[in-house]
Amino acid sequence: MIEINNITKVYKKGTDKFTALGNVSFKIGKGDYVSITGPSGAGKSTLLYTLGGLIRPDSGEIMINGVSLYDQNSRYLDRYRKRDVGFMFQQFHLMPYLTVLDNIRFNCSEKSRNKNINDLLEKCSIMAVRNKYPSELSVGEKQRTAFIRAIISDPEILLADEPTGNLDPENSFVLMTLIEEFHKKGGTVILVSHNPDATKYSNLNISLEKGKII
Repeated sequence: MIEINNITKVYKKGTDKFTALGNVSFKIGKGDYVSITGPSGAGKSTLLYTLGGLIRPDSGEIMINGVSLYDQNSRYLDRYRKRDVGFMFQQFHLMPYLTVLDNIRFNCSEKSRNKNINDLLEKCSIMAVRNKYPSELSVGEKQRTAFIRAIISDPEILLADEPTGNLDPENSFVLMTLIEEFHKKGGTVILVSHNPDATKYSNLNISLEKGKII
């Protein structure tokens, strides 16, 4: 399903260079649950955003279902990000001027417009706050909103960047259970975490250090 072939990404600031990823290669099968672990600065988030079509690598190739992702035009990449991939970010990135319900609706694809959002709100225990704005939510409520927004269009792939980084143990458990349910229904999960415990949920662990797999 996903092939990462010799991906390299170098960030430059003036004369300084930082290699976030250096010739990284591995494969992910359909329905895999992958954890990407490593210390801060290891290149985890850069790898995740590269897989999500958000950061173009300097060299190498990412194949999604036999298609070279970054050989495609911007319209294809937009469709890929909207239809095939769900994103969860550590800082949530909810739109502050939209309610919980409208944040979720905003991300609905055409095929998911008739999906029963209320069922997901009930399942994630945030029905009571559906008309509230992000500033009125707890941290756990924000992340559960972000989770529903990520999966509402039934993506093949869920990309999660430190999804429990701002959560207490109870909310972390709730969220990881929801992600595991998405996986059990056939979804592919790629989760970034600095916490080694994240590997207990996955069937494949990629450990990065200084932009390389160790």
